Amino acid sequence: MAIAYAKSKATIITYSMGITQHNKNTANVCLIADLLLMCGNISKPGAEICPLRGHSNVQGKGNRTIGITEKPSENFLKKLEEVFSFTTPKKHGHDAVNAMSSMVQGTSKALICLGDNFAVALPDPEQCFPTMQKLALSVHLGTKLNRTHLLVAEETFILPCPGRTELDIHAGVRQ
Repeated sequence: MAIAYAKSKATIITYSMGITQHNKNTANVCLIADLLLMCGNISKPGAEICPLRGHSNVQGKGNRTIGITEKPSENFLKKLEEVFSFTTPKKHGHDAVNAMSSMVQGTSKALICLGDNFAVALPDPEQCFPTMQKLALSVHLGTKLNRTHLLVAEETFILPCPGRTELDIHAGVRQ
């Protein structure tokens, strides 16, 4: 593989969430970028680094399609209040790193995960794993089981939901 790479005139290296959710995720991406830079495989035709990010709700992009963000806009909150007839909180929430920090400090005692492998996606599992087990409540909505689901809190709920390509049909009617 090394010989083929060294002989290549242009190379694209692709990677996906296996690299970014690894406990050495930042170092992994830096090494891929370094390898490309060493052989001049950045910003030329047929050469580049190419993260494969998956569907639109992966790693912070959910706000573009379904409103998931820790810092919703005033306009979004206003529309949410109009549609659902309730007053929304105005204080911003936490991103993933700040959420874990708050759990470590003991100021957050509950976590709701929408399909994320939260503890594995963060860079320090040695701190994340025991911290999540000290929570009072964890709720997980997921299309499949993952490592984070095993880190049970005082009360833990795992709620299955269909994946984006699955059909839920009962009595001939799509749900």
